[in-house]
Amino acid sequence: MPRTRLTPLRRLGIESVEDLLTHFPRRHEDRREFAGFPQDESDTPVCVCGEVTKTSVRRFGGWKKIFEATLEEHGANTLSQPLVLRWFNLHYVQKMIATGQRLVVFGRPRLRGHRLCLEHPEFEVIENDDELSIHFRRITPIYPATEGLSQRVFRSLTFRALENLSERAVETLLPRNHAMGARRTALQQIHFPESEAALAAAREHLVFSEFFAMQMTIASRRAIASSRPGEPHCGRGELLEKFLHVLPFDLTDAQTRVLAEVRRDLASPQPMNRLLQGDVSSGKT
Repeated sequence: MPRTRLTPLRRLGIESVEDLLTHFPRRHEDRREFAGFPQDESDTPVCVCGEVTKTSVRRFGGWKKIFEATLEEHGANTLSQPLVLRWFNLHYVQKMIATGQRLVVFGRPRLRGHRLCLEHPEFEVIENDDELSIHFRRITPIYPATEGLSQRVFRSLTFRALENLSERAVETLLPRNHAMGARRTALQQIHFPESEAALAAAREHLVFSEFFAMQMTIASRRAIASSRPGEPHCGRGELLEKFLHVLPFDLTDAQTRVLAEVRRDLASPQPMNRLLQGDVSSGKT
């Protein structure tokens, strides 16, 4: 792999295939069929596809720039309203977008005067190559990315890694009596789901696996701690009885029960591991 890709991958904490496949998408875009262009502003983000018909750069405030690209819907008619994509002081965007390109954009439409705009939208250039089926005509993953690593490159790396990943190479963490499928299938569907239902099932599998692994780790640590030798530290309780006798109040049932549990732990040869929990002013001290 080229060094130019290794550096941004390491910046994301990705050093292995496992790191790559557990760098999960932050969202998905349904690119099987694109919705029509919006007709009004909205707080709900839209994902649309169109062709760039015009680009321009306007200056304001001296050195500041606004780069605009006009996006028109495929098969637009005289009543169709184009979208204006706007970026403020992002010079690299100007180098990436040109007239005639097809773009997929994601953002919230806002009405600016008489124009409908997407300001600082996420975008991806459609390139007609052998990998077109990875990025379009499917439910497409969008990843937490970094400088020097585009969505297209990251998506291709993940797709190729999954292609070469055998069932045996991925251990399913869940017990067999939990009918939630194989982890290999869940990884495939969380990145490149066949449907919304498959995506939901994959997310459930991976979340359940994470919590199960967490509980197993806690249980393992508890077992190790309880196996360590210790010294009993509990006398006959004469001093305790004298102390309780001079208190100007009687202990509650909960305090009496907890005190007995603590004394039992102190009398045990295993180290005590206890959390005393209660509301404020409930008598813990």
